[in-house]
Amino acid sequence: MANKLLLLLLILGFTELPAAQVIKNDTTPKRILLFVNGHRGPKHDKEIPTNLIMNKDVTGYWYNFNDTIIKRFEPNQTIYLDGHNTIRTSMQKNFFHIGLSWFASRFCWISKKSRWVINPPVNEEGFLIRMTNGAEAGKNYLTSSCNTQKCATIKDTIDIVCHSFGYAYSLGFINAVKDKVAFGKILIMAPESAGYYGVDWTLFREVWQYGSNNLGQASADVICLQDGIAPQEQVYGLEVMIPAKGGRLFLPKNAKKGFLRSHHLSYWSWFFDIKPNDFGYFTK
Repeated sequence: MANKLLLLLLILGFTELPAAQVIKNDTTPKRILLFVNGHRGPKHDKEIPTNLIMNKDVTGYWYNFNDTIIKRFEPNQTIYLDGHNTIRTSMQKNFFHIGLSWFASRFCWISKKSRWVINPPVNEEGFLIRMTNGAEAGKNYLTSSCNTQKCATIKDTIDIVCHSFGYAYSLGFINAVKDKVAFGKILIMAPESAGYYGVDWTLFREVWQYGSNNLGQASADVICLQDGIAPQEQVYGLEVMIPAKGGRLFLPKNAKKGFLRSHHLSYWSWFFDIKPNDFGYFTK
């Protein structure tokens, strides 16, 4: 009788369903799609990361990428994290050094051997700072979305899309939530310092790395066409994924390439030219 009265009041708009009852009846695992952006440019360089969970792309970082990827995954919920941090946490460490690298790369347009031009040493301290922020975001996620009895028996599945600085940030997030959620697929775009650190990628159904810096490959691009903003190498530990479930894709021949173009998402239209049955194609 009490339950019928509560339902009647709810229908009439006189009350709200108690939170505890919502949690008790919510036994269906959700599919959650997470976007983690990278550095947002010189204008925002000094901004401090908040590590808050957002329900929309308030920074405008993802252009139309998020809309297209959301249609592919069809998640129950889409959330965003801001993986931005000061350029001092990057391999390049400052904009002046980026400028010098760009200038030096102009003289390497016929060479594939001057790798030092675009590959400064990994900034270990900066990388770990970004990982720590990601871990804080993971804790915030657990506090807001996984603080109920449901999480002890039912795990939501999280798919991740990250770019540039967002790679290190995502690692921190993954380590913070891995015991409370399941992981679906992760799309790692132009990751900064990818070879420095990773996680147990077998936690994911699929792991795909997209980006430039194919030096060492038979058909490698010359230095000036490589990504000079976040020079990449293979994601640490990626080799554990079998070919059908993960791997590394370089920019195709017809892509717009260059020191900036090989990195910036506004030039990545080629990403959506990957067809079903192609290596690296992803769906839900």
